[in-house]
Amino acid sequence: MRTPIQRGFGLVEAMVTIAVLAILLAVAVPSFQQMIVNGRTRTIAESFRAGVDLARTEAMRRNLPVGFAVVSAVTGCSADTTGTNWVVFLGTTCNNDATVVQRFVAGGSEAGVTVSTSRGTLIFNGIGMSVGGATATIDFGNNLPSAQRRTLRLGVSAGGQTRLCEPGITASGDPRAC
Repeated sequence: MRTPIQRGFGLVEAMVTIAVLAILLAVAVPSFQQMIVNGRTRTIAESFRAGVDLARTEAMRRNLPVGFAVVSAVTGCSADTTGTNWVVFLGTTCNNDATVVQRFVAGGSEAGVTVSTSRGTLIFNGIGMSVGGATATIDFGNNLPSAQRRTLRLGVSAGGQTRLCEPGITASGDPRAC
């Protein structure tokens, strides 16, 4: 007499598989959350770098003063030192009468991201240098515990060059270090 061939799997095998998947998921979810928040921090920092580069490029293209301002509001042009939005404008004064070239509104992508800058406004002249030789640093962080947090710093030189680096890295020769 032939024994029937068993196909598929039983209840015990299914329960073990589900238990293993649940354990793996419980371990992986915090890492994914950390990756998402640190990714948002990087995205906001790259956006600010693009905004500063745009202001400098527009100043050289137009041969006129063009400014970059960190702002909190989604409308208007009122410079701030902790906003997560930015605006590029024509002229030297960031006010509600300024002609806006481009505006970045984080729109929810900034959830958990903090921005702190040494200067709320940077003005570039027609040759792409900051007016008065002003330099700026813009620090980006997030609300993760310090061991998991990725901090970034955008440095803007008097010549208008931008550099994004990680102040937490202190290894000599590491290109990510400030």
